[in-house]
Amino acid sequence: MSIDPVAYCLLPINIRLLAKISHSLLTTPVSELYLCTMKTKFHFTRGEWAAALFLLTVMLASNIIYFYCDIPSKPPNDVHQYETQFREFAIVQQRMDDSLAALRQRQYADRPRIRTDTLPPFKKQERKPMYDIVRLDLNSCDTNDLVTVPQFGSKRAAKLVEYREKLGGFHSFTQLQEVYVLQNIDTAKLKTYLFIDRRKIRKLNINTATYQELVAHPYIDAYLTKLILKHREKNGPIRDLDELQRITHAYPELMEKLRPYLVF
Repeated sequence: MSIDPVAYCLLPINIRLLAKISHSLLTTPVSELYLCTMKTKFHFTRGEWAAALFLLTVMLASNIIYFYCDIPSKPPNDVHQYETQFREFAIVQQRMDDSLAALRQRQYADRPRIRTDTLPPFKKQERKPMYDIVRLDLNSCDTNDLVTVPQFGSKRAAKLVEYREKLGGFHSFTQLQEVYVLQNIDTAKLKTYLFIDRRKIRKLNINTATYQELVAHPYIDAYLTKLILKHREKNGPIRDLDELQRITHAYPELMEKLRPYLVF
């Protein structure tokens, strides 16, 4: 709210004028009658009535001065007078943008180009492993070595070594499926960490082996052992695998499994 300077200067004069008006009102007959009524009804003294009337006069004067001095603020400047400056500023900005784009274009054009026909042929580099994998021989490693191989724990390692000793050594990775705790193992992944040296397979002489040695082999049961020993006592040594099959009447698949482990 802004106050008019003229109204601000005339404020004391207005207050004195209102004071005179209030004093004149107190001296009129109507005010005398009204004052008597206030004294009899509300028990106001003359001074209390004068003070109340003066207070009302001041409130009325302040309201008149408030509304009289509440002059609206000056309206904002017209923005249309700055349109010329806006257009000039936009032109300058466009020139700066154009010059910057032209500078970048020249820098890109002046950059030396590399001819692809002068470059050597691209050679794809083989990704080297972070460490070299040391493959273990399945027919000579012990349990401490096997527990370092993925999918192997202490129980699996112990069962594998135990079955390998009975068998005389492994001939292929598929033989691991013959051990119960190794049936669900991924043999394809094991080839990354293990290999089989078939030269270390322990052979079994079919003509000199005892009953305990024959029956201890996982592929030879007690029935086949008795047939072999009986034939050796009556007919002498067994010459080859075909004769062994005729003696025992075993199925061909079993004979193929026994081939890497027998000597005659």
